[in-house]
Amino acid sequence: MGLLMAGKLIVLEGIDGTGKASQAALLEKYLKDIGKVVSVYSYPDYNSIYGKRIKSFLYNEIKLSIDELFFLYFVDIIKDNLAVRAKLAKGEFVVMDRYIFSTVAYQAAGGFDIEKAKSIVSLSGLNKPDLVLYLDMPIEVSMARKYQQKGAASVDKFEASKKFLMLVKENYDKLLEKNFYSNKWAKIEASDKPKDVVFKKMLKKIEYARIL
Repeated sequence: MGLLMAGKLIVLEGIDGTGKASQAALLEKYLKDIGKVVSVYSYPDYNSIYGKRIKSFLYNEIKLSIDELFFLYFVDIIKDNLAVRAKLAKGEFVVMDRYIFSTVAYQAAGGFDIEKAKSIVSLSGLNKPDLVLYLDMPIEVSMARKYQQKGAASVDKFEASKKFLMLVKENYDKLLEKNFYSNKWAKIEASDKPKDVVFKKMLKKIEYARIL
């Protein structure tokens, strides 16, 4: 038997409304069409016990401290770490719609110390992505998309606050600037329509990073 090629971990990040879920689905289809074995993870995982508590917080059903919230998001992700590592070891591709970078960017915007968050991640043993695709767009555009998708009554507390999302965006830019906890970050302007245009930009970044 020949040597098995290591798999690749590709993460899609960005504030709410940037189209991460749609792009993850397009990327999954593309990779399968070219013969890759692909798994997609999305966080928060609202089917997990941790994700259910996060959802309750986001819709004001329970109160959580800054520390509780950070570690709920953190544990929700790390619970899948060994399963993801096994897939990568078998040469499979893993696509993530949000990862630990969302936890850092969002929880730091909520008051958790960003340097402390980065230290925890750096020491965590979490799988390090081969590429982070950071989908960027003006906050006004992302908020308008969310309101259109979900309706004013259904957006959660993070999606509804422009001031909060501005802080999140600033934190993402800091992580991008430092190439934090990834082999490579790539910033993609995601305001374009249709979504196929954004996907073509993503593919160029993936090819440039020699992921395929």
